[in-house]
Amino acid sequence: MFRSIFTVGGFTMLSRVLGFVRDKLIASHLGSGAMSDVWVAAFQLPNLFRRVFGEGAFNAAFVPMYSRRLEEAGEKEADFFARRTLSLMFMIPLAIGHASSTLVAQRIGAGDVRDARRLGWHGLGLGLGIATLVG
Repeated sequence: MFRSIFTVGGFTMLSRVLGFVRDKLIASHLGSGAMSDVWVAAFQLPNLFRRVFGEGAFNAAFVPMYSRRLEEAGEKEADFFARRTLSLMFMIPLAIGHASSTLVAQRIGAGDVRDARRLGWHGLGLGLGIATLVG
């Protein structure tokens, strides 16, 4: 039992230390300018996906509802429910992430609106790409 406790605690401590090192590297390479702000904004959406899907919150809510639909309405209705739910789960945060990253880029003075949108899209794409590789 103590071995499991120390294993989980050790990996949690390692995660915290590596997160600190990551933040120091970002600060030393990007500074406190526009690119740093876009970088941080780009990771908001992937972090949301990790919290929702990776930590089990989505499964705890979705699986019972899917099972109930499967029993009551059949496989076709349950699959439609799953497709609709997953579509909304990806499209709504994607739209919010794009809007927020564009607003952050505009607020930090990235130039005109086209430059801010471009920075926002690049930052969001970078964040989602890294989340895909990590997750």
